[in-house]
Amino acid sequence: MLMADEAHHINVGTKSQRDVEELNWEGTVQRIFGQNEDNLLLEFTATLDYTHGNIVEKYRNKVIYRYDLRQFRNDGYSKDVYIVQADFEEKERIMQALILSQYKQEVAAKHHINLKPVILFKAQKTIAQSQQNKADFHQLIENLIEDDIERIRDKSDIPLVKRAFEFFKSNGITPTQLAERLRREFEERRCISVNEEREKEVQQILLNTLEDKDNRIRAVFAVQKLNEGWDVLNLFDIVRCYTTRDAKAGKPGRTTLAEAQLIGRGARYFPFVTGEQNDRFRRKFDSSLADEMRVLEELHYHSINDSRYIAELRTALIDEGMMDEREISEPLQLKNSFKETEFYECGLLYINERVKNNYGYVRSLSDMGVSKKNYAHKIASGRGATDALLDDNEKVGRVAEAVQKDMKITEIPGHIVCNAIARQSFFTFRSIKKYFPHVASVREFVEADDYLGGLEITFLGDLTELDGLSNKAQLDAMIGLLSLIELEVRKSITEYRGAEDFKPNAVSSIFSEKVLKLIQGSERANGDEQFVSDKDWYVFSANYGTREEKAFVRMFSRQMDTLKENYDGIYLVRNERHFKIFNFSDGRAFEPDFVLFLREKGGNMLTYQIFVEPKGKHLKAHDKWKEDFLKEVTKKFKGRILEYKAKKWSQNYRLVGVPFYNNEDENNFKGSLYEVVGN
Repeated sequence: MLMADEAHHINVGTKSQRDVEELNWEGTVQRIFGQNEDNLLLEFTATLDYTHGNIVEKYRNKVIYRYDLRQFRNDGYSKDVYIVQADFEEKERIMQALILSQYKQEVAAKHHINLKPVILFKAQKTIAQSQQNKADFHQLIENLIEDDIERIRDKSDIPLVKRAFEFFKSNGITPTQLAERLRREFEERRCISVNEEREKEVQQILLNTLEDKDNRIRAVFAVQKLNEGWDVLNLFDIVRCYTTRDAKAGKPGRTTLAEAQLIGRGARYFPFVTGEQNDRFRRKFDSSLADEMRVLEELHYHSINDSRYIAELRTALIDEGMMDEREISEPLQLKNSFKETEFYECGLLYINERVKNNYGYVRSLSDMGVSKKNYAHKIASGRGATDALLDDNEKVGRVAEAVQKDMKITEIPGHIVCNAIARQSFFTFRSIKKYFPHVASVREFVEADDYLGGLEITFLGDLTELDGLSNKAQLDAMIGLLSLIELEVRKSITEYRGAEDFKPNAVSSIFSEKVLKLIQGSERANGDEQFVSDKDWYVFSANYGTREEKAFVRMFSRQMDTLKENYDGIYLVRNERHFKIFNFSDGRAFEPDFVLFLREKGGNMLTYQIFVEPKGKHLKAHDKWKEDFLKEVTKKFKGRILEYKAKKWSQNYRLVGVPFYNNEDENNFKGSLYEVVGN
């Protein structure tokens, strides 16, 4: 078995059309592979050159799975790459990078994320250049004062830099304090140089443990040694310490391609969770580009403001898969007419929270999913018979039939039960107390009817064995029972759960205007503005939803005449990652695509809040838990009115979750909707 990582390196002969028997890496691999027809070669690379005819032909029938950097990045598993270009001298560009690096650290600290962002300073060609960069940097840091900070603040017109200084101001970090922190964070002992092979080996441990809590390195100086084979998650800034370019005929040169490759190393995502966003390894703020924490999902490449170079670098990054030329940004705006309504000013959205599961509700085994049925344990007697199958003797010898005997756990000697518990690591008292917090002792867990004391074991065997059950048989049965209980309990173990109380939030505080990142030509890129623009009940100026979601809005529009007979406040809001609700049983986050508000006529001031989730048939089975959760919401709040009282007025709400909408059977959805709202 041959396994080749970075397998694009074994295509030297293929690219140059040389004989594979030549003494190169590809020929060597092929000779080893060809020694036995049962050999297997698996190749892994994220950068296979699909533009080269020979490569395409070689791999035409060999690609098992294609998941390149572009798809990886579009699926949210990498940082987003941004080029920060400024008409600054090199010293000021470095200063700007330092300020942004510290900004990221301060944002992370504010949100209780342990992050030490690293900056890479990239020299062009020679080690001497890199050494000079490092010497100049240390001099800059030693002489850094608040005037240097204020000069960047006053001169830079880059929105990201302005946001950084707004953050510093709102969090009480003065230019003097910022200068002091930068001098401390980037002092010489927190910087390393990686240029020669000997130097790289000496610094290897520090370089490959940059994410460790005890590693204090903030800056790395290098030429070419880190373009491949280096994976670091907390690299957030790369500073290009030169201004030359090496393009030919408008195509990126070798230096630019190497820069793009280096950016690809730094674009690895730094995993973190927030209070609501618990997917550690994916970007969380693509639909909230203005969010304060968005900067923790960005890699910034600091360069001179040279339009030709930037175009060349963008081309190289697109080829690498770290940028997508199809990506566009679109504003999502609330209609002015909606912002002027009483509902926007005073309306409420009821949502729940994700809470730590303390199992306080568990007062029995059944509360943790353990069924009450008897555990059957068969005793192997060893008895049997041997008979000729093809003779004339019709009398076939029989083994004695098994008989049954039920025994309560409390009837099994205590030392046997304790022995069985001791052999099962899951049933330490600490574990029992965690999942069954109302149990005071192991004895209570064994004897109480709500726990082991209420269970029985059914022994299966012949009569003589059941008359005098051996200690071993009882021990084996207890171990089997405890193993079964452990399996059932583990199915019910969750770190979180969704709170059953839904709390009111001001509509104006939840639904805000955003800038969305979309792929040009995709179904979501079409905002359907012409259709929704004159619909006063649709609160946003566009609907950047899927095809199924757009179909739902059109179907809903056709119901308006019927709904207006009983409701005078009708608002449909697309949830573009504005809020989440959390599954009662395990706390899984769910972002319903829409929430519908219907206010009854007649002065009752009763408003229905209805969660709606359009779903294609191919996804219904996969997301069944969401539909089950929506049904639970309806069941839990059926007949209940949530009353909110303020000084001048009060509001009444009823919460509803309806089954999935699907365009192909929308009549079923309409029936479910009218059933819950009483039409």
